[in-house]
Amino acid sequence: MPGNWNQDQNLNPDTYQVEWPSGPLPVAQTETPKYLEAWVVQRSSGASQRTAQTHFGSPGSDWNADENPWKQGNFQPGWALGIALVALRNTATNKDEFYWWIDEINLVLSFTK
Repeated sequence: MPGNWNQDQNLNPDTYQVEWPSGPLPVAQTETPKYLEAWVVQRSSGASQRTAQTHFGSPGSDWNADENPWKQGNFQPGWALGIALVALRNTATNKDEFYWWIDEINLVLSFTK
């Protein structure tokens, strides 16, 4: 399963936190996402952040990790790395499966609330 982040991620100008990491989640009809964890790291600022997602929409909908945020340091606009891991249940095989991906992402100041 290929995974992706949305290229541009919103950076809160007050907290310098990524709100909220997101991207496409192309899963098969037999795959049910159970847990997703998203990390953002930025070498230039030394900042890192972790968020999670435990509730998912219909198959093929985007992921949006907006639960249990943890952040160290302050992100700055510009390039960062997004790392994500998803745990899902394959109902065809009755087994758990795990996928991860890493993408370069662009942190963009967002002034909309």
